[in-house]
Amino acid sequence: MKITMEMSEAAYEIAKKVYLGHITRTEGKIEFNKITGMNEGSAQAFITIFLAMMNGEVYKRAFNNETNKFLFESIKKDFGKEYFTKALIASQKHVNYYSTLGKGNLSGLQRIINEMKS
Repeated sequence: MKITMEMSEAAYEIAKKVYLGHITRTEGKIEFNKITGMNEGSAQAFITIFLAMMNGEVYKRAFNNETNKFLFESIKKDFGKEYFTKALIASQKHVNYYSTLGKGNLSGLQRIINEMKS
């Protein structure tokens, strides 16, 4: 199932609630599923990636470029420059990790990271 922008927007709001401690990860993935139809595995991955971005940590799963750009912009707007920078660092770590696998091309994400940095 392709993650649409509508799904990403709803998922972001739920991931924020998890990050802020208003709901648990389990409650978040169930809410994702109910609201967006996203399967619980994908919902769990979305939460994990968002939390990694907020902490500047590497993550292993990937989003489409439209969702990545949306997340960077939303994190900057909602949490400020410090967390925006952490999200860029986490995504750069993701690109670096992914490049060691030889499985795909994250040039689009790298381009977005480079654009957002400047």
